Amino acid sequence: MRDMWMRRATANVPTSDSRLRTLDARLCAAGFTLLEVLVAMAVLAVALVSLLGLYNRSLVLTIRAQRLSTATLLAQEMLTRTQLEGVAAARLTAGDFADLHPGQYPEFRWRRTLRPTPVEGLWELRSRVSWGEREDEACELTLFTPLEGS
Repeated sequence: MRDMWMRRATANVPTSDSRLRTLDARLCAAGFTLLEVLVAMAVLAVALVSLLGLYNRSLVLTIRAQRLSTATLLAQEMLTRTQLEGVAAARLTAGDFADLHPGQYPEFRWRRTLRPTPVEGLWELRSRVSWGEREDEACELTLFTPLEGS
Protein backbone atom coordinates (compact mmCIF):
# COMPACT_ATOMS: atom_id res chain seq x y z
CA MET A 1 0.00 0.00 0.00
CA ARG A 2 2.88 2.33 0.80
CA ASP A 3 4.39 1.69 -2.67
CA MET A 4 1.11 2.59 -4.32
CA TRP A 5 0.92 5.82 -2.30
CA MET A 6 4.55 6.61 -3.20
CA ARG A 7 3.80 6.15 -6.87
CA ARG A 8 0.85 8.53 -6.64
CA ALA A 9 2.88 11.07 -4.66
CA THR A 10 5.77 11.00 -7.09
CA ALA A 11 3.61 11.02 -10.23
CA ASN A 12 3.34 14.84 -10.35
CA VAL A 13 6.90 15.54 -9.14
CA PRO A 14 9.39 16.74 -11.73
CA THR A 15 11.83 14.06 -12.66
CA SER A 16 14.92 15.69 -11.25
CA ASP A 17 16.87 12.96 -9.55
CA SER A 18 17.68 14.80 -6.29
CA ARG A 19 14.06 15.81 -5.64
CA LEU A 20 12.90 12.25 -6.20
CA ARG A 21 15.46 10.90 -3.74
CA THR A 22 14.45 13.48 -1.12
CA LEU A 23 10.76 12.65 -1.44
CA ASP A 24 11.52 8.92 -1.37
CA ALA A 25 13.60 9.31 1.82
CA ARG A 26 10.83 11.31 3.54
CA LEU A 27 8.18 8.73 2.66
CA CYS A 28 10.28 5.83 3.89
CA ALA A 29 11.10 7.58 7.19
CA ALA A 30 7.50 8.63 7.89
CA GLY A 31 6.61 5.62 10.13
CA PHE A 32 3.41 5.54 12.18
CA THR A 33 1.80 8.56 13.75
CA LEU A 34 0.78 8.65 17.40
CA LEU A 35 -2.88 8.58 16.41
CA GLU A 36 -2.42 5.38 14.40
CA VAL A 37 -0.69 3.72 17.32
CA LEU A 38 -3.44 4.79 19.75
CA VAL A 39 -6.20 3.51 17.45
CA ALA A 40 -4.37 0.18 17.04
CA MET A 41 -3.98 -0.15 20.82
CA ALA A 42 -7.67 0.63 21.38
CA VAL A 43 -8.73 -2.03 18.87
CA LEU A 44 -6.35 -4.51 20.48
CA ALA A 45 -7.66 -3.70 23.97
CA VAL A 46 -11.29 -4.20 22.93
CA ALA A 47 -10.42 -7.52 21.27
CA LEU A 48 -8.51 -8.78 24.31
CA VAL A 49 -11.25 -7.81 26.76
CA SER A 50 -13.81 -9.61 24.59
CA LEU A 51 -11.67 -12.74 24.37
CA LEU A 52 -11.07 -12.80 28.12
CA GLY A 53 -14.81 -12.44 28.71
CA LEU A 54 -15.51 -15.37 26.41
CA TYR A 55 -12.87 -17.46 28.17
CA ASN A 56 -14.39 -16.67 31.57
CA ARG A 57 -17.88 -17.57 30.35
CA SER A 58 -16.54 -20.81 28.92
CA LEU A 59 -15.07 -21.74 32.30
CA VAL A 60 -18.34 -20.99 34.08
CA LEU A 61 -20.32 -23.14 31.62
CA THR A 62 -17.80 -25.98 31.89
CA ILE A 63 -18.07 -26.01 35.69
CA ARG A 64 -21.87 -25.93 35.47
CA ALA A 65 -21.91 -28.84 33.01
CA GLN A 66 -19.59 -30.84 35.26
CA ARG A 67 -21.80 -30.24 38.31
CA LEU A 68 -24.95 -31.08 36.34
CA SER A 69 -23.40 -34.36 35.15
CA THR A 70 -22.36 -35.25 38.69
CA ALA A 71 -25.83 -34.38 40.03
CA THR A 72 -27.48 -36.53 37.36
CA LEU A 73 -25.34 -39.53 38.27
CA LEU A 74 -25.99 -39.00 41.99
CA ALA A 75 -29.75 -38.71 41.37
CA GLN A 76 -29.63 -41.97 39.39
CA GLU A 77 -27.76 -43.58 42.28
CA MET A 78 -30.47 -42.44 44.71
CA LEU A 79 -33.17 -43.93 42.47
CA THR A 80 -31.31 -47.24 42.34
CA ARG A 81 -30.81 -47.25 46.13
CA THR A 82 -34.53 -46.56 46.57
CA GLN A 83 -35.40 -49.49 44.31
CA LEU A 84 -33.13 -51.75 46.36
CA GLU A 85 -34.44 -50.52 49.73
CA GLY A 86 -38.09 -50.74 48.70
CA VAL A 87 -40.89 -48.92 50.48
CA ALA A 88 -38.71 -48.64 53.60
CA ALA A 89 -36.79 -45.89 51.73
CA ALA A 90 -39.67 -43.51 52.45
CA ARG A 91 -38.40 -43.11 56.02
CA LEU A 92 -35.43 -40.99 54.94
CA THR A 93 -36.43 -38.25 52.49
CA ALA A 94 -33.46 -35.85 52.40
CA GLY A 95 -29.77 -35.63 53.16
CA ASP A 96 -26.30 -35.19 51.76
CA PHE A 97 -23.73 -37.62 50.42
CA ALA A 98 -21.38 -37.53 53.44
CA ASP A 99 -22.41 -41.03 54.56
CA LEU A 100 -22.52 -42.60 51.10
CA HIS A 101 -19.39 -40.92 49.67
CA PRO A 102 -17.30 -39.45 52.51
CA GLY A 103 -15.50 -36.29 51.45
CA GLN A 104 -16.35 -36.57 47.74
CA TYR A 105 -19.46 -34.46 47.19
CA PRO A 106 -19.68 -31.91 50.01
CA GLU A 107 -21.76 -29.34 48.09
CA PHE A 108 -24.41 -31.81 46.83
CA ARG A 109 -27.69 -32.48 48.68
CA TRP A 110 -30.49 -34.88 47.82
CA ARG A 111 -34.23 -35.06 48.35
CA ARG A 112 -36.34 -38.13 47.62
CA THR A 113 -40.10 -38.53 47.31
CA LEU A 114 -41.88 -41.83 47.06
CA ARG A 115 -45.60 -41.91 46.14
CA PRO A 116 -47.97 -44.63 45.06
CA THR A 117 -49.59 -44.27 41.65
CA PRO A 118 -53.17 -45.18 40.65
CA VAL A 119 -51.78 -48.41 39.19
CA GLU A 120 -51.61 -51.13 41.87
CA GLY A 121 -48.03 -51.96 42.89
CA LEU A 122 -46.44 -49.13 40.87
CA TRP A 123 -44.62 -46.31 42.68
CA GLU A 124 -43.41 -42.90 41.57
CA LEU A 125 -39.86 -42.20 42.69
CA ARG A 126 -38.42 -38.70 42.45
CA SER A 127 -34.83 -37.95 43.23
CA ARG A 128 -33.62 -34.34 43.29
CA VAL A 129 -29.96 -33.47 43.72
CA SER A 130 -28.98 -29.83 44.17
CA TRP A 131 -25.64 -28.12 44.67
CA GLY A 132 -26.42 -24.43 45.15
CA GLU A 133 -29.05 -22.02 46.36
CA ARG A 134 -30.49 -21.12 42.95
CA GLU A 135 -33.42 -23.04 41.48
CA ASP A 136 -31.53 -23.98 38.30
CA GLU A 137 -28.67 -25.56 40.28
CA ALA A 138 -30.43 -28.90 40.61
CA CYS A 139 -31.25 -32.09 38.75
CA GLU A 140 -34.43 -34.10 39.24
CA LEU A 141 -35.14 -37.57 37.91
CA THR A 142 -38.44 -39.47 38.05
CA LEU A 143 -38.87 -43.22 37.81
CA PHE A 144 -42.04 -45.33 37.87
CA THR A 145 -41.30 -48.78 39.21
CA PRO A 146 -42.69 -51.60 41.37
CA LEU A 147 -41.07 -51.73 44.82
CA GLU A 148 -40.40 -54.49 47.35
CA GLY A 149 -42.61 -54.46 50.42
CA SER A 150 -45.57 -52.67 48.81
